Amino acid sequence: MIFIHGGAFNYGCGSVNEQSPDYLLDENVIVITLNYRLNALGFLNLDIDECPGNMGLKDQLFAIKWIKANIAAFGGDVNNITIFGESAGSASVHYHTMSPQSTGLFQKAIMQSGCAFNPWALNENHRVSAFKLANNLGCLSSDPNEIVRYLRNVSAIDLVKETKFKDDNGFLDYKFVPSIESDMVSNRFLPAHPETLATIASPVPVIVGLNNMEGIIALSEYRLSKFSDLQITDEISKLFNNQYSTEVISKIKDFYFNKCNNNCETAKLENICHLHSDVFFVKDFNRGLDYFLKQNVTPVYIYEFKFDGELNAIKNWIFATRTVLRHALKGACHADEIYYLFHNNQSGVVPKPNSPELEMCKTMSKMWSNFAKTGDPNSLNLSFKWNYANASDINYLSIDGDRTQMTQGMINNNRSRFWKDLIKEFIV
Repeated sequence: MIFIHGGAFNYGCGSVNEQSPDYLLDENVIVITLNYRLNALGFLNLDIDECPGNMGLKDQLFAIKWIKANIAAFGGDVNNITIFGESAGSASVHYHTMSPQSTGLFQKAIMQSGCAFNPWALNENHRVSAFKLANNLGCLSSDPNEIVRYLRNVSAIDLVKETKFKDDNGFLDYKFVPSIESDMVSNRFLPAHPETLATIASPVPVIVGLNNMEGIIALSEYRLSKFSDLQITDEISKLFNNQYSTEVISKIKDFYFNKCNNNCETAKLENICHLHSDVFFVKDFNRGLDYFLKQNVTPVYIYEFKFDGELNAIKNWIFATRTVLRHALKGACHADEIYYLFHNNQSGVVPKPNSPELEMCKTMSKMWSNFAKTGDPNSLNLSFKWNYANASDINYLSIDGDRTQMTQGMINNNRSRFWKDLIKEFIV
């Protein structure tokens, strides 16, 4: 099992201090984590061979190739490799399922809260970002080769400091992420748009899923302060870089805020969370899921992680000084599920013996490792059966401790249907 860490393609690492695979190792699997170049060092793209873009994804590719070539020496099976990742790591996994260069290197994939279609996972204006970075660092040339020569003399610290471009929405600050590579460069990892590559990808069995309250990751005190009744319309528009019409923004506002009791602080908070969940994760997750389901060749297991416990480290961090909000919003924040698969040695939080948290660690590890071994996450040791989905029978596993059960339909069915109809009618 090869794990690719998240971090918006700009931070994070595969260190055992952050991702110690204790729970997974109890299931008799081999777990490998890896590092890859991040930020401008990993994703600056000037459409030339000296700076072709996607160096970070190519680092991952090189690591997967090395593992396939050498894992037998560590007792591994070269014909039974599963890649899995969370957030940007999940989007990376999605890219590997589509890239011609990754075909045949792995047999199964697990995607946790991220796909190539998410707005933060692809920069379609990579040259603009590259020239802006160069300009900010004092290079006014428009010649890509001159820019590369100039940037090679800039310290790594100064280079990274200048890469965080502030957007109106105050959330999507990172521009150095995967991009489509020019046909002028060699060894292209992403030779076309993900929408195109998804239609020709070689299918493998997949687990794909989300957490039920992904949007908590965006709910800083500053962010919440922007969603006063007078500012909601403007803030919704900024989430889409002011690219949508007044009519579209009005429909989004009506759906999330005008049909509920916004005098109730908890209800309004939930709706702000759902809006951010859907904009940054859910609506595009469903687009990616559609391609997997349409292939109808290999199993697609869908999940929604809802468990809310002491190991929900990201939620605990977001609401560290706002405990009332922590308990008002039920469920799992973006990246919370990772702490039920990996022990974080830096946090100092260990699940108590016989606790619901420890049981969830065992359940998640059992399902993920069973899938890696056999392509089927089910086990006689589990009290439920996880059915795979197909285009004519969409269902998912709601993961929530003793309340874990199969649920019919799409994740967040009403919200998913709203976005599908809105995109079909107004956006595409």
